Amino acid sequence: MATAALRAAVAWSRRQEEPRAWREVARMTGVIMYVRGPGVGPSTPTDLVAALFRPLEKLLPEPTEPSELDTVVLLTGGGDLSDAAIEIACDYNQALFGPDADPAVEWLPRWAWQRSEQVERQLFMSLVRDGDQAAYTASRRFVVEQPAGDMRVLIDKRTSAARYAGARQVAEYVEIPKDRQFRFGSGAEESCWWRCPVCQWPMRVQPPEVRCSYAPHGSRFRLLSGSGGVGPELVRTSTSRTAVPDALPVTGARCVEPAVWRFITVPGIPEVELERLEVRFPGTEVELWPVKDTFDALVTAPDGRRWTVDVKDHVDPRRIIDDPPAAQHIVVPNYRKGQVNQIRRQLPEKSVWTMNGFVRQVGDHIRGGEQQ
Repeated sequence: MATAALRAAVAWSRRQEEPRAWREVARMTGVIMYVRGPGVGPSTPTDLVAALFRPLEKLLPEPTEPSELDTVVLLTGGGDLSDAAIEIACDYNQALFGPDADPAVEWLPRWAWQRSEQVERQLFMSLVRDGDQAAYTASRRFVVEQPAGDMRVLIDKRTSAARYAGARQVAEYVEIPKDRQFRFGSGAEESCWWRCPVCQWPMRVQPPEVRCSYAPHGSRFRLLSGSGGVGPELVRTSTSRTAVPDALPVTGARCVEPAVWRFITVPGIPEVELERLEVRFPGTEVELWPVKDTFDALVTAPDGRRWTVDVKDHVDPRRIIDDPPAAQHIVVPNYRKGQVNQIRRQLPEKSVWTMNGFVRQVGDHIRGGEQQ
């Protein structure tokens, strides 16, 4: 149901430039009618579109327990796709059709119909097949840390920076999406974009607001249009302490597609954050994505104590509970701390932490060993 509603919302938001959009809305109406049964829920494509402007709890079957989906509205008042669609709803994606029987995959964005593990598998398939662990780690790190920028600079970093030694171009870099550009003049060079200070991907521009589409990053700004030869500037409106980014020229800039950003870059940020353990506790080693991502990290203390770690950033903790990771330690970002107790109750054989809690646990072990 959630996937059908999401696909219909994406199709509706693209109806001006995509002639197949209305047919997709009709197909998703059929899916929802099949699931809900006759006489329940929308019975025409027009009814479904109207429902997409309201919270999903009005459309989905009565839930057995509260869900993050309940309050999600997929379309804004202007008929555009909401940020919640890509932040929350796509985390619930399910396959509705086989890829050979789904004509909409030719034009729907991948994040609207693929699950995160499918995007990941397609992106790194060749590296896993070749068995090159160093290339796998460097290539994945590059997609996490460098999801957008001037294409010439990106190529130079990937091919010459020691941090990315051996990295291959596994992701396609596309033009900055139109909804993430701001034009402040008529000239070819008078169009700019802004990075999210957290994930480095282009923020959405809806004057007077500029914001990251992933709300937990807390990157929200007010746009001040430049005058007198001065370009546009941003002023922070959120309570986060993130830096205010500079405007960057659109010309020559590229970014990974939304599916790669949402399913690889965003969850990869807290994974890479584990490396701060090496700085905070000298002698500690952090190996990211060992054995082709069997788990996210292997942390080794100076005395040889090891922790296998999987970092999980899901809107719904049921995604973790229903498919427990291989690692012994499950770490969620600090902004998901409300999930910790539920996961601990449901997976008592695992150790569950916030990022800060896990760092403290490693530190306590190291300090305890030093005192002996």
